[in-house]
Amino acid sequence: MTVVDRLIQTIIRHHKITLAVIFMVTLFCTYQYFQQTHNNHISIFFDRDDPLYQAYEKFQAIYGNEEYGIIALEGDTLFSNESFAVIRNLTASLENIPGIDRVVSLTNVEEFFGAEDYVELRPVVPSGALLPAEIVRVRQRAFANAFVRKHLVAAAGTMTALHVELEKMGEKEKRRTVRSMTETARAIAGDHFTVYASGSSLVEVEMNRLSERDFNLFVPIIIVLIMVFILIIFRHLTLAILCQVNLLVILLWGVGFFVFCGEKFNIITNAMGAILLAIAIADSVHILSHLKETARKTDLEVLPAIRHTIRQVWFPCLFTSLTTGAGFISFYASDIRPVAMLGLFTAISVVFAFFLSVTALPALMVLMQKFLSTAITHFRGKKTIAHPPHVFTRGLMVSGRIATSHNLLLFIFFVLILIISIAGILRIKFETNTFHYLPDANQIKSDFLVIEKQFGGTIPFVVVIQSKTGDFTDPAAVRRIEQFQEMFLAENEGITSAFSVVEYVKEFNKAFNENNPAFYRIPEAAEDIADAYELGDPEVLERLLSMDRKETCVIFNTIWDSDESGYRLHADVTDYLSNHFRPDFSFHITGLSSLYLTMNKHLQESQIKSFFIAFFIIFLMMILVCRSFWLAVLSMIPNLFPIFLTLGVMGWAGIPLDVATTMIASVTIGIAVDDTIHFVSWLRRNAAIHKDRKTAIVQTFIDVGKPIVITTFLLFSGFMVLTLGSIVPTRMFGLLTAFSMMFAMIGDFFVLPPLVLIFRPALPPLARKTEFSNRPEK
Repeated sequence: MTVVDRLIQTIIRHHKITLAVIFMVTLFCTYQYFQQTHNNHISIFFDRDDPLYQAYEKFQAIYGNEEYGIIALEGDTLFSNESFAVIRNLTASLENIPGIDRVVSLTNVEEFFGAEDYVELRPVVPSGALLPAEIVRVRQRAFANAFVRKHLVAAAGTMTALHVELEKMGEKEKRRTVRSMTETARAIAGDHFTVYASGSSLVEVEMNRLSERDFNLFVPIIIVLIMVFILIIFRHLTLAILCQVNLLVILLWGVGFFVFCGEKFNIITNAMGAILLAIAIADSVHILSHLKETARKTDLEVLPAIRHTIRQVWFPCLFTSLTTGAGFISFYASDIRPVAMLGLFTAISVVFAFFLSVTALPALMVLMQKFLSTAITHFRGKKTIAHPPHVFTRGLMVSGRIATSHNLLLFIFFVLILIISIAGILRIKFETNTFHYLPDANQIKSDFLVIEKQFGGTIPFVVVIQSKTGDFTDPAAVRRIEQFQEMFLAENEGITSAFSVVEYVKEFNKAFNENNPAFYRIPEAAEDIADAYELGDPEVLERLLSMDRKETCVIFNTIWDSDESGYRLHADVTDYLSNHFRPDFSFHITGLSSLYLTMNKHLQESQIKSFFIAFFIIFLMMILVCRSFWLAVLSMIPNLFPIFLTLGVMGWAGIPLDVATTMIASVTIGIAVDDTIHFVSWLRRNAAIHKDRKTAIVQTFIDVGKPIVITTFLLFSGFMVLTLGSIVPTRMFGLLTAFSMMFAMIGDFFVLPPLVLIFRPALPPLARKTEFSNRPEK
């Protein structure tokens, strides 16, 4: 008796103890399951020791964080006492909300104003009721002020923006603050204005809400779908219940362990539950399918039938679990942390799934042997040699004959598809802007587009410049920044405005010279610039200038239409500053836009690394399964087929690779190889019986085709559920991976057999294990 036989025997004899231990672990995991939280802050995509992220953290420590929201108010009479009263009331109310650090609006923004012998800061909109003539002057002053004109009042004069800066806080606190902010805005201004709300913090909170909603939506739908499929396939309630219970325990173990380790769900990891259910079903289906076939083909009683089934399938199930785990563990090499964590914990959960399928599921079968005996009797009653094959079996036989009779034609077709797919792959682009991850119908996104249309870009592209020889009271240094700003504002359509000490100093100089617009320029004397810094609003200057005045930042507001335009802007700015600022100045680029570009780079590197790691590990496992190097090589080709075809479709359809779809290649090869392993294992068994390879292949279709088709449709349905999600990358990941599963089945049925027949690799025999004992278990 082998070690495996002893383990199977132990589980069957001590099934109650086995189930008791599993039940205790499941209780703990269930508690952890319901402690899950969600977080989609930009920081989750980076390791803390990433140099670019550390630079971003340093920038925020010096100049303030980029947690912000924008409340935009649109109305026909913006410049009126009634409108000013609403804006004042809203500004004051927002400032009193816990978690809000500062609010900048039309009614509290200040401007430099010069009198005979002094310069002061005064509100652009004076307090109190204004006379009609005063309102006209306020309008003129507002549009004359560069900051107000670019950031607070739209060109048509019918929309104003309130810029809300938030404190750094946890996800729950931020959600409360954002909700209070939007509710307050609509309560105070909703009767007078059309209210729009967006900004990075609102997008983050919305992504958290949607990812939480999606997680709670996906799991029950997939569970119901699987239940329906299992009932249709096995036509027996007992088998469906066994399958469902096993799946629920796998889900609770996987997600519970993830939460127990301190991880939070996000737009990437929120698909973990759905993915786990979709792939974990495979082992259960193969075990129950073979139990059903054992009942039909033998006269074994319940316990010997269970033992026989587990002995037959444990080896291919082990290797399918290892290969699926290898596909996911390859993500751990990713520089994007959520991708790495999804890979790590899904791989661990796949191991849980195998363990529970060969322990909990057989133990449950023994516990329910009375009901299972009825099922076996039911299946055995349908066993009649005189009956023609089932329509499903006849379809598999026809498919096998097509694959063997037209092998050369299928091979040529496969090569043509491969060439077309490679051409499509070369067209693929990457996308990392989280604003694009929201669906078009989402309120936050639609409000964002309205605000962007009226005020220009809202994604900051930040350049931090440090003087090595002086400071930024030097007029020449400030003029360099002015030239830099003007050039990029003029030549880049994606840059809609800029904010730096340049505008501040020029406003001061105009006020110092009796508010004469002709003096809206950088002063000649360093003392005048120093006076502007001394007399200016410290809350504004601390976001633009370091305390020693040796470092400053230039904030470009950009419209981020694609990562390609971002790369061009990054390269152009780097080239310009290298040629015009060095060696007297040093610089670095930071801000959200810089992080998006870094994510893009990490995505491309991670896709390549994770795929090749998965391919290498799986190929080694296939050598062990096939026991033939060339058979292993040929067996990998049908697993590359769905990857090339899916990526080719993405390229030709213009679907970008993003934080979710970049995982398709590794996920597909990790899951698709499972059916290949079952197909190859049964092909080796049949090759030991049938000398003719075509006959062996057709028999393999009959033996293992049904569970392959079943698991493929279950995987297809499971991943298609993700298309019901609210986040665009999750939808596309679900859709594309679902069709990848179908392409993988086509590869196993119509790519692998022609390769075996054309290149004729060795097929080392794998004996069929049989169970002759029909003695009842003690």
